[in-house]
Amino acid sequence: MNSPFLIEARKAIENLQLQELLDKNADTREQRRVSSLRQLPDEAKLRRRAKTIRRETISNLADHLEKFTARLSENGIRVHRASDAEQARRIVVEIAKQHGAKLVAKSKSMLTEEIGLNEALASAGIRAVETDLGEYIVQLRGEPPAHILTPALHLTKEQVAETLSDKLGEEIPPDVAEINRTARGRLREVFFNAQIGLTGVNFGVAETGTLCLVTNEGNGRMVTCLPPVHIAIMGIERLVPTMEDLAVMLRLLPRSATGQKITNYVSLINSPRRDTEPDGAEERHVILVDNGRGALLGTSLEESLDCIRCGACLNACPVFREAGGHSYGSVYSGPIGSVLSPALFGMSEYGHLAKASTLCGACLDACPVGIDIPSMLLRVRAATPSIDPSVERGLKTYAWLARAPGRFRLAQRLAALATRFLPTRAGWITSLPGPMAEWTNFRDFPAFAARPLRTRLHNMRLDVQPRSPEIEPPDETHPLPETDRDDSKVDDFVLELEELGGEVIRCSENEVVDRVVGKLYVLGASRVLAWGPVEPILFTLLQRLEEEFHVTLPELPVGAGRAELLAEYDQAEVGITGSLAAFAETGTVVLSTASRRSLLPSMLPAVHLVIVREKDIYPNMEAWLEAGGAHYVANSSSVTFISGPSRTADIEMSLTIGVHGPSQVIAVVIE
Repeated sequence: MNSPFLIEARKAIENLQLQELLDKNADTREQRRVSSLRQLPDEAKLRRRAKTIRRETISNLADHLEKFTARLSENGIRVHRASDAEQARRIVVEIAKQHGAKLVAKSKSMLTEEIGLNEALASAGIRAVETDLGEYIVQLRGEPPAHILTPALHLTKEQVAETLSDKLGEEIPPDVAEINRTARGRLREVFFNAQIGLTGVNFGVAETGTLCLVTNEGNGRMVTCLPPVHIAIMGIERLVPTMEDLAVMLRLLPRSATGQKITNYVSLINSPRRDTEPDGAEERHVILVDNGRGALLGTSLEESLDCIRCGACLNACPVFREAGGHSYGSVYSGPIGSVLSPALFGMSEYGHLAKASTLCGACLDACPVGIDIPSMLLRVRAATPSIDPSVERGLKTYAWLARAPGRFRLAQRLAALATRFLPTRAGWITSLPGPMAEWTNFRDFPAFAARPLRTRLHNMRLDVQPRSPEIEPPDETHPLPETDRDDSKVDDFVLELEELGGEVIRCSENEVVDRVVGKLYVLGASRVLAWGPVEPILFTLLQRLEEEFHVTLPELPVGAGRAELLAEYDQAEVGITGSLAAFAETGTVVLSTASRRSLLPSMLPAVHLVIVREKDIYPNMEAWLEAGGAHYVANSSSVTFISGPSRTADIEMSLTIGVHGPSQVIAVVIE
């Protein structure tokens, strides 16, 4: 194995503070992942379906890409193809220069890390600012992300506070909530003044030309809505054929990544802002990046393209849990990174990473789309020459012994005898001779048994009592789903939203106005952003609100003046919207853009108050799509799923509410 990995891994293992942070991240993520997936009544079936979707997509990638590209163009989104990293960087810089951009607001994207985009923009005199909290912190420190989900995983709150104090020129205490408040205030200026918003893409839907982004903090919504130009950079493999396929992925991705049933924000973007809409990006670009992906099609490593970037394999991997992300020396770390990095960037430079694995199979068990990472690691190993001839000789010796039972038994006896003369601790060998010392340089080795297992089994009497087939214990880990009852949907929605930290007010239509006004007084609100009166209840509510509060129906101008207006809108304490639908399974409300339906009331104020009708609550996303929701998605420039207040756990896994989006979500359910 290459010395750079060993050197960095050894440093990580000796860093007790880092080890504590790595353990906390892995343990928390793994427990939440397992618990969340077990709540699915059809987990195994869903994962098989997801694997089938990914395999079918990659197997017919050219056809799906052609359809996706055509739909994007029909929707008014400008499409660019980049064969490699250099071409992708050049396209972004050219778009930025065409618009005279000096400031770019970025949402987290591993692909932009892969192509070195920030450095290219800086060389062109364009400032790119990461707006995800963890990415913002590591950017200030000049470091790469340490984890696909938690970029600042390796830092304590004291280190983060020290970084912010040094870089921002003000004293920041080592308090996670205060750190978040500071970052929120500083990044507000970036959102309001950026000429371009730049994001990755979690999934592209081929049949509709829809871009799907999933986030928790709320910065992704701002980056795609507030700047006049939005650029989305997407690997060519990040496709699903249909909206129904996307629904499957959205049930598995957040559960596998963070243990959530759904991320706080899911943005479905179809087009630039339309003439009748009050805000949104006026121009959208999609850059489809190959950068080695096409060359993997039809090869023994093609399956690596199935990855949906959930990070579950990193959290499950015993090697990553000790070595950390920076040891890999690649933007993609952990088990999947040990395949992707050699496949995309070269076997000679990254092939050694495939040896940073125990081949225990934990990554395969954790992968929501069933990628056979262990088998691909072996293929990469086979394609990478051994750098230690002594190890190769040792394996050949073992193979020679194992081919003859007599030789193997003799070797076992001699090894058991030798164990008596080797240093041991608690029954484990602490130092092996010769080339085998490489093992005990890093870990102990189990002592050889005096009586081999074969001998012990020969004399063992197995007493196996067959279980009676008459009574089978219930499968408590996969309970059968309850019958979908109409009268339970509201209760389920309320329960899920409240578990996410949201609040619910249940009332009749006649009570809505008084309940909303009363809540505003309790909140101490004076300024309100609101949707236009697109339905009777909102018309009646706005008439009453305008008598007692400063109410604004926000609208962003085309051209200059956006920053000043956004800063003014940001003074509102409460935003009020209606909703298109709601999902009982996840406590989610659905908003869509249209005439006088601004995104800003659900985005800028600290409190988002949303009105939901009982008849618009569906069991889940799939039920809504079947009932006509797919039509709304295809015919809206943007649809947003909101599940509770914005949140992050980027610093020491400490949950903090209200990062870039609202800190309170209040649903007024009309029964």
